Amino acid sequence: MLVLLDSNIFFSAMIVPRSLPARIINEWLDGRFDLVTCQEQIDEIRRASRNLKFRKDLKPSLVGAMLNNLYDSTVWPHPIPRKHHAADPTDSYLLDLIDAAQPDYAITGDKRAGLLQRDTQGRTKFLTATAFCNQVLRL
Repeated sequence: MLVLLDSNIFFSAMIVPRSLPARIINEWLDGRFDLVTCQEQIDEIRRASRNLKFRKDLKPSLVGAMLNNLYDSTVWPHPIPRKHHAADPTDSYLLDLIDAAQPDYAITGDKRAGLLQRDTQGRTKFLTATAFCNQVLRL
């Protein structure tokens, strides 16, 4: 099973270690599913982690470990054709990555970007962290 996690899932997991996003990360690290990402997402996480909004809640060592783990996932190696426009423009690359990689699931908590309202894109099903844990991982 191939899964795409929105960056907000990674941040939630790092900020609240006993949260559902943290459980999802742990399930990935335990090999329960494969993760797909791209350099743009890795750069976004690195850049956002330096934002004052997150700096008080995030330990640099935790961010560094997460970034190293991301490099061990499936990092999409090819340029991603740009053709989608999300309600939140910073999430448009996720829609493009979904078209390219065709993951089974895309997990997000961002209601503002309009990703959850899409329900599906091609073969990819959009789910919240709660729905993914309950319906797919059965945690």
